[in-house]
Amino acid sequence: MNKQDMPSFLVFESESVRYAIPTESVDSIFWMPELSPIEAAPPWFIGLANWHGEVVHILDLSLRFKHSPRSYSTLTNIILVSAPQMRCGIVSDSVMGLVDVPLESIVKREMVMPSDFSTPYADLIEGEIKHEDQIVLLLNLQKLLTVQIGDDASTSHGESELPSTKFLAEHNEEIFRARMHQLAMPIIDQQEKDRDGFAIVAIGEIRYAIEIAYIAEFAHLKQCAPLPCCPPYILGVINLRGEILSVIDMTTLLNIQNIADKRDIVILQFESKRIALAVQRVEDFRYFDRHHISALQDVEDQHAQCKSLLKVDDGVAGILDIEAILLSSMLEIEERI
Repeated sequence: MNKQDMPSFLVFESESVRYAIPTESVDSIFWMPELSPIEAAPPWFIGLANWHGEVVHILDLSLRFKHSPRSYSTLTNIILVSAPQMRCGIVSDSVMGLVDVPLESIVKREMVMPSDFSTPYADLIEGEIKHEDQIVLLLNLQKLLTVQIGDDASTSHGESELPSTKFLAEHNEEIFRARMHQLAMPIIDQQEKDRDGFAIVAIGEIRYAIEIAYIAEFAHLKQCAPLPCCPPYILGVINLRGEILSVIDMTTLLNIQNIADKRDIVILQFESKRIALAVQRVEDFRYFDRHHISALQDVEDQHAQCKSLLKVDDGVAGILDIEAILLSSMLEIEERI
C-alpha cells in the first residue's frame, strides 16, 4: 500500500487509555509547566499556559470523561493541538509516537456503536484504530474542543468544585515554574543554532545531563524482570511495546550510593544500540547556551562516565558519555555455565 494512502496519527496515553489524533492537528509537545488558574470554564480545563506569548487552555481528558481529579508529575506532557475553533493543550501521561495506519484499520464510531447509543460524551470518540495488537480510540478534536452553552462549569450532584492543578512532590514546584517561564519566551527563528538540548535527570540524588540526540523517549519503570548471570548494574529487562530492552542501573557504574527508588527510565539509542537507563526521576528537558558547557577539571568518581559539565541553574550536572556507555563491552551479557 502506498504510504500516501495511510493517514498518520499521534498516539498517546491518558490514565492507561490510548488515544489517537491526526498528526496534522499537532503543533507542539512540551512538558507540563506551572499553570495559571482559570475561572468560568468547564472543570476539564485545568488552567492556562503562556505558549510563547499565546494564551492556551489546557484540557485533561480524564476529567472530560468524568474520571476523578489527579496530580501531575514532571513526566506529564502537554500536546498542543489546533482545531478550527481554538488551539488547546491536551494532558498526556505518555506520548507513544507517530503511526501510519491503513484505512482498513480505522473503524468509524457508527460501525462499532448502536445508533441509539448516547452518553454526554460519546460523540467525542470518532472511531477506533487497530494498531498492532491494540485498540486505540480516535478522538474527534472538533467536538472535544467545542464548549457549548450549558456545558457544566462546575461539578454536578452538589459535589464541591474540583481542586486546582496538583503537582507531585513539593520539591518539583521549582521545575514546573521554570518550565512556565521558559515556555513564555519568544520562539527563536533559527532552530536553536547556538544551543543544545539536554534532559536533566537525578541518579542517586545527583544531577546528570543527557543530550537530546541520544534520547528516543521517556517512560515510567514498570515490571522490570530480573535476569540471571548479569552484573549488578543490569537491573533486568522490560517489554516496551513488544521490544525487549535491558535496563541499566547507573548508580553502580557511577560509584554512587544505590537509591532503590528508580521510577523513571530514559530510552537511549546510538547506531544499533538501544537500552533503558533507570533514574530516580526525569527533572527537566530544555535548551542551554553552549557557553554553559565546560570541560571536566577532575576525575571524581561521580563523573566517571561523563565527558563534560553543564551549568544548570546554581549548580552543575555531568553530561553522560552516552556513546561510551552504549558501546562499552560491560553491557554485553556473557552467560557461562
